[in-house]
Amino acid sequence: MNSRRVATGIPGLDPLIEGGFPAGKSYLLTGAAGTGKSIFCMQFVLKGLGDGEKAVYVSVDVKPNTILEHAAALGWDLAKYVKTKQLLILDASAYFLARAGSRDKELDVQKTVTDLGAYVKNMEAARVVIDPAGPFIMQGDSATRAQENMRMLVHALEEDVNSTNLLTSYALADPGSTASGIEEYLVEGVLALAISRTQDRIVRTLAIRKMRGTAIDLTEYPFTIKKPKGLVLSPLL
Repeated sequence: MNSRRVATGIPGLDPLIEGGFPAGKSYLLTGAAGTGKSIFCMQFVLKGLGDGEKAVYVSVDVKPNTILEHAAALGWDLAKYVKTKQLLILDASAYFLARAGSRDKELDVQKTVTDLGAYVKNMEAARVVIDPAGPFIMQGDSATRAQENMRMLVHALEEDVNSTNLLTSYALADPGSTASGIEEYLVEGVLALAISRTQDRIVRTLAIRKMRGTAIDLTEYPFTIKKPKGLVLSPLL
């Protein structure tokens, strides 16, 4: 059993999960718009790059140049890692544009997963980000189909490639809904980012909802976003 832990790159988070993410597994990061999901992803990738690892960042909604611009605005030079071929940023929007004009034409999830696996293998990437993962799995209305697609994606990354993977999704649906959180059950851990009002302040929080093989506290930890550190968890008083 692999007991190695992978540093998340988020100041204050690793001590809460026994040193980091268990290596070679997949993790889900959820949250509404503006909660900091993409910044978290960039920090996760940047930590690996700084340690000499290679990484693949798959983006569906944002163009690669925009990701580089957002990173630069926070004081992070991801472009240099792209130039040295240590980082590959994949624009996955083409997979979805191919079926934009036809409601009957579905994404070939198996081909997409195979293509992604090939990129990761060729790169020998240790870290993979898919931001967001939802469009890859939520094809049609069938919960069973979505679960099968998610299982295919996770198994391909963990068994064929053995990378440590961070997948993002929009805020989880109502827990009472039968369609909520399909991907939660198939990943090793779930982190939830949120924005909430406390008295007269609006604060961002991170909650560790699930982390297999790890003792965790079900607590909402406040965090800030600062240059050049990014997300920084605040100690609880």
